[in-house]
Amino acid sequence: LRCMVTPTATMERFEMTDLLRDALRRQLLALPSVTAKRMFGAEAYFAGAAMFAFFAPDAIVLRLPGQAFTDAVGSGLARPFLSLGATRLNGWAAVTLDGQSPEDLRPLLRAAHASGTRASRQAGKRRRPAAARRVRPARRSA
Repeated sequence: LRCMVTPTATMERFEMTDLLRDALRRQLLALPSVTAKRMFGAEAYFAGAAMFAFFAPDAIVLRLPGQAFTDAVGSGLARPFLSLGATRLNGWAAVTLDGQSPEDLRPLLRAAHASGTRASRQAGKRRRPAAARRVRPARRSA
C-alpha cells in the first residue's frame, strides 16, 4: 500500500501549522512581561531582556530548564537545537509543530517562559556599573 501526498493534503497541513502558530503566538504573548521582536527573519519572544522562544520553519525553539529539556528530548517531543555560532547554548530544544496542539505545548511554553525570566534576572545582576564599563585611555610612558 502506497501513501501519496496530494496537493490538498499538503495545503491542509500548512493551514493547520499556521493555525497552530497563531494559537502559540497568542499563548506566548499572554504570558507576563513578554515582548515579540523579529530577529534574523524569525519571530522571537523575550521575557525581559532574555529570549526564550522563537519560530523556526517547522518548529518552535524553546529555552527549557534542565528537567523539562531532558523530559521533552527523552520523550521524542523535541530535539536539541543546534545552530552554527550557537552550539554552546544549553537547554534550547526544537519542538516540531506537525501533529501538535496548543494544549500539548502549553506546559513547555510556560517552562520556557520561566527559564527566560530567570535568565533575564541573572543577566541584570551581572551588569557592571556604568563607571566600570567606561573605556579609560591608555597611559603614555614619558
